[in-house]
Amino acid sequence: MSVSVNHVSVSFPGVKALNDVSLHFEDGHIHGVLGANGSGKSTLVKVLTGIYHADKDSDASMEIAGQKVKDISTPNEAHDLGIRVVHQESPLIYSFSVAECIALFKGYPVNGMKINWKKVYSYCQNLLELYHIKVDPDTLTDDLSAADRNMIAMAMAMGDETERESTKMLILDEADASIPEAETDTFLAHVRMIAEMGIPVLMVTHRMKEVMSHCDDISILNGGELVYHGQKSEVDETFIVSKMIRQQNDNVEKEGATTSRHHLTELWELLGRKTHEKNGKPALAMEDLVAKNLNGISFSVQPGEILGIIGNPDSGVRELPQILGGDMQIESGRFLVDGEELTGKLSPRICYKKGVNVLPCDRPVRGGIMSCTLRENVFMPNFIQFWNKPKLSRKTMDLCVDIFDVQPRNSNETLFGKFSGGNQQKAIMAKWLSTCPKVFVLDDPTYGVDPASRLRIFDAMREAAEQNVAMIVFSTEPEQLAGLCSRVIALHAGKIVSELREEDGMLDRTSIARWCYT
Repeated sequence: MSVSVNHVSVSFPGVKALNDVSLHFEDGHIHGVLGANGSGKSTLVKVLTGIYHADKDSDASMEIAGQKVKDISTPNEAHDLGIRVVHQESPLIYSFSVAECIALFKGYPVNGMKINWKKVYSYCQNLLELYHIKVDPDTLTDDLSAADRNMIAMAMAMGDETERESTKMLILDEADASIPEAETDTFLAHVRMIAEMGIPVLMVTHRMKEVMSHCDDISILNGGELVYHGQKSEVDETFIVSKMIRQQNDNVEKEGATTSRHHLTELWELLGRKTHEKNGKPALAMEDLVAKNLNGISFSVQPGEILGIIGNPDSGVRELPQILGGDMQIESGRFLVDGEELTGKLSPRICYKKGVNVLPCDRPVRGGIMSCTLRENVFMPNFIQFWNKPKLSRKTMDLCVDIFDVQPRNSNETLFGKFSGGNQQKAIMAKWLSTCPKVFVLDDPTYGVDPASRLRIFDAMREAAEQNVAMIVFSTEPEQLAGLCSRVIALHAGKIVSELREEDGMLDRTSIARWCYT
């Protein structure tokens, strides 16, 4: 039942996304495919699922459970060949019950012109029991944990006993990205259960801890080339990271690009932005805030401070970034920016004009416009400033691309949707930080982002803080907050229940995790 890809090359204008890649996926093994954003991981998945196709002049071929295939022409053909995939965004509608979501995905059984709800719930219950998922079919998917949602998505992809027999490979395309650290072991135990059925599992992930604890084999892509393929037991984390970033740096040098870094202050000076000075007032303050799941919280953040905010999904931590960005109205309380209270109906435009920018967690929906170019996305907040100014436009994009290491270079007119998730995230960072905000709110900023891109994002955050930009970070990764923040506040049931400070010796991964997941 093993799966192989042989000599696969995929080219796009100016980019070799995959270059003569050959891989073998063993039956019953969890095979981690790693690489920086833009390394070719997503392209490989899309070749296996019939979305992208190998170059016509290449010697590409595939073998799926003994069946030789020159090319998979469509996603339907991939499904017929037994390729099952679970993507980063689960195919669930949060206002639907579990049973309704499964029926929508698998098809509604009918009696004449009516839905046979008895069969809907019977199929759902059987599927949940088959994969040992302990949730009620009537539960709204919005009320489930992230791990449960992804396990249901995996069960939907695999199907019942009969459907499962035709499965030749399961692909998890960053399916773990949205799952908090405390829930990943539960999810990956179910992945292991599927592998033990003799099914090869291809797992694309950026989470090194999960790779080291759960994968049997690993492959590392860099710049479209396979730079390592072997057993996980033969390597360590340091080796993996070095393989992910080494060739990328080499390629920059080969292209003649400078390895020196520009700085945010140069970008702000070019655009006429003034850095902020400390005036004794908090950059942002919330007083007795009441809104949806938030029950009278008060906090503030100082210019130049990086404040972390944590909590489980029901704590109010989901709503707070929306309030800070003007997407959700407050019921009562005060919202102050640099000492000035924001009154009346909030909106993203009002918050932006007062100097509060938000990097949202749902990058494909609210982060950028996929049908616009990279340049159009970066310039969106102040597009008029660049109107009919090609020299300023070019210089600004050069600085943004260099400061945030957006890859590939020289792709300013490429559609935003063509970039990898990590490069999209860095471009969204460039869009908002180029405005020199008073307050920058980051909601899970490294969601689906590779280790090298994470480091560049963290560097930009620290540099902005050094110039007195106040930073508020929401994250489900405790070690991230421990390394970035001087203070972390924890929410529970809509209230602040703890404040962890660096000077008190409480700002460590273990302390943060306890409040984040309980």
